[in-house]
Amino acid sequence: MWLRLGADEIVNMDLIASIKRTGPLTIEIQYLAPQASRTIRFDEAHDCEAAFERVIENLSSLGLAMQ
Repeated sequence: MWLRLGADEIVNMDLIASIKRTGPLTIEIQYLAPQASRTIRFDEAHDCEAAFERVIENLSSLGLAMQ
């Protein structure tokens, strides 16, 4: 499943191993592939928070669907 974060970012939810906030304007996504990560920067803190919540919601939905 793909998820759009902001205007320019698209993430494949099936490949995410972990996600964390690394600052008020950044999110770091660690992928299942070793040494693969991506840092996404946002212009506004509320955009970063909304994107983080969307990723968490979608990961939760994926987890429930796999059970």
